[in-house]
Amino acid sequence: MGLRDELVGLGVRVTVAACDVADAGALGELLAGLGGSVSAVVHAAGVAQSTPLGEVGLGELEEVLRAKTAGAVNLDRAFADVDLDAFVVFSSNAGTWGSGGQAAYAAAN
Repeated sequence: MGLRDELVGLGVRVTVAACDVADAGALGELLAGLGGSVSAVVHAAGVAQSTPLGEVGLGELEEVLRAKTAGAVNLDRAFADVDLDAFVVFSSNAGTWGSGGQAAYAAAN
């Protein structure tokens, strides 16, 4: 946890938590446990994919899109009324340029 340790060394309070933010209930539980002390959100989720476009099924498409899009929507809703210092959503260049075997991943980005 190099980045976490570096931030803590700079005096930042950091919480690293595993949570499926695409699950609004799980996100709500996590936020309740933090007690309203969130000042920044970084969303960098993604599901790896290497399926040619013609072979992507609806289930795979849903799974890959869910991690990025549902997670971002749930975070946006959860923090809509919170004055954050930062709300960062990472994306991949696959969203702009595409990437072989990553059609759903590119669409999510």
